[in-house]
Amino acid sequence: KLFTEFFESEKTGGLILIISTVFSLLAANLFIGQGYIDFWHKYVDLSFFGLELKYSIQHWINDGLVTVFFLLIGLEIERELYAGELSSFQKV
Repeated sequence: KLFTEFFESEKTGGLILIISTVFSLLAANLFIGQGYIDFWHKYVDLSFFGLELKYSIQHWINDGLVTVFFLLIGLEIERELYAGELSSFQKV
């Protein structure tokens, strides 16, 4: 129960982000720094239906996951415009 309550809290996202940032800074600047950097520049190949995609992990995250993030933000704004706080001037 405590585990599910933790992940339902709004603070969880910020806490995970801070921990990830601290870990990344430590990993990049300590003895494992070069291995950490090499990991992000490692190439991942995907091929299907004759289409081959070969990009680094860093590229997949920068272009792929950020695209998904902005798609979700756009959908959230659309929901707010139709049914949420932005649906009328009285609510703004």
